[in-house]
Amino acid sequence: MSIQQQLHDSQKTMLDSLRFPELLFVEDQLHEILNKADGLIQKTCVTLLKSGGKRVRPLLTLYSGMCFGPLNSLMIKASVSAEMIHMASLIHDDIIDKSETRRGKPTMNSIYGEHAAILTGDYLFAEAFNILSTEQLLKTMRFFIEAIQAMCAGEVNQAAAQFSDTIEKEQYFKRIAQKTGILLAACCQSGALLADAGVEEIEAFREFGLNIGYAYQITDDILDLSGSTESLGKPVGSDLLNGNITLPLIYLMDNPVYGNWLREILISHKMNCQGLHSIYEALISSRSLEKAQLTATRCIDKAKACLGKIPASPYRTALINLSDSILLRTS
Repeated sequence: MSIQQQLHDSQKTMLDSLRFPELLFVEDQLHEILNKADGLIQKTCVTLLKSGGKRVRPLLTLYSGMCFGPLNSLMIKASVSAEMIHMASLIHDDIIDKSETRRGKPTMNSIYGEHAAILTGDYLFAEAFNILSTEQLLKTMRFFIEAIQAMCAGEVNQAAAQFSDTIEKEQYFKRIAQKTGILLAACCQSGALLADAGVEEIEAFREFGLNIGYAYQITDDILDLSGSTESLGKPVGSDLLNGNITLPLIYLMDNPVYGNWLREILISHKMNCQGLHSIYEALISSRSLEKAQLTATRCIDKAKACLGKIPASPYRTALINLSDSILLRTS
């Protein structure tokens, strides 16, 4: 990693800490836990920490709890566990997709090899559950177990549907719930539960997390087709090249002008740079990208409506603002 990149990551972490000072507690514990690892595992974990991240999952955990009471050590520990589960899943995703870069930096598997990367991911999962297995956090473990089971199922379902020309919108939403939404829901539920929220309020936070998860993944899928390599930190169109059918492509397949043309491309499994450009032009012409963006906006609207059942506070406002920021992402 270049000195300039390290400075950029440090500045971003500093800015996030100023905006969300509670993240400092999460960062401190992440460094403390992962620095205790031995040998190569410690090296890979420290490399992963230096690569940065948005820390969305810890924020959701902390602020969902702080809607009902002051910050406490259990919320912080649950936030750390959530981030380690997320980090582990990203490592495993990169191995499955054979990705060379993430956020513009080399992936664990490209630096240290698949064997070390797999073991690093497993180590992070183990550390996360070591934290959650303490008596006071056991009641949140079921949320995170459900999330990991869902993520595994989502990866299997995605692999089974590669280059599929028959995938429906309902299948897509089930898959992105599994891959993204249920973990975000688990974060929100855990924070609320650790602050002694009621059953109805915890359920409202589950729906909130699921809906921002939908919007987050739809935005990701739009950016994969319309963003830039520089901002994404990975090649544009990488999901499509891997045969992953996303919402903009589902809308394009439903289009009477372009639908059969796209199906023929998918069935042939032949994709190149020119083909990606042609599909991008068709997405623009058919307004399929715009339609996907409107769907993401509706998901955010549903998420914010769920917060109507939550008492007004600066932390509820912060969650509303965080929801809106998902639609403005460029990476």
